[in-house]
Amino acid sequence: MENQNRSRIKHRRIALVGYRATGKTVVGKELARELNWDFIDMDEVISSKAKLSIEEMVKKHGWNYFRKLESSLLVNIAKKENIVVATGGGIVINTENRATLKNHFITIWLKASPAEIEKRLQKDTEKHTQRPSLTGKDILSEVEEVLRQRLRYYEEVSDFNISTENISVNETIFQIRKLIMERN
Repeated sequence: MENQNRSRIKHRRIALVGYRATGKTVVGKELARELNWDFIDMDEVISSKAKLSIEEMVKKHGWNYFRKLESSLLVNIAKKENIVVATGGGIVINTENRATLKNHFITIWLKASPAEIEKRLQKDTEKHTQRPSLTGKDILSEVEEVLRQRLRYYEEVSDFNISTENISVNETIFQIRKLIMERN
């Protein structure tokens, strides 16, 4: 059954976009496992190659440096097949990244409300400390502000969107697979 599903997916690349703590990594790993595809967490790859956490990288080199590494990695991933990618939350800021996502991936926007994202970030202190603040504001205010800025970009690149509030990882994956199969 998996091979049958696998062969029916036209684009052989799935990108998960969305704000921090919306489930991109958790859902991406499990979706890739179910499809028997590779999984890439872009933030992890960038951090590993640089031998710096994202927070350290941004302190040392700035956000522009990180964004350039992110864009370069996305172009390389777009050449691969049978891959699920958890992108960084800000990947959509860059015009070229949006074009790459639209042209080379089935792009799924994982969504959650600002209050839910704040709750998840409060629970996951490791993730919260790995990423520096984008605005210097408290978590909820930052989430609300950054989501407002990125909303149109997430809408622009996404083929589908799924709210990850009040549903399990398995239900999210079921919805993704259903949407992709219906599309094909």
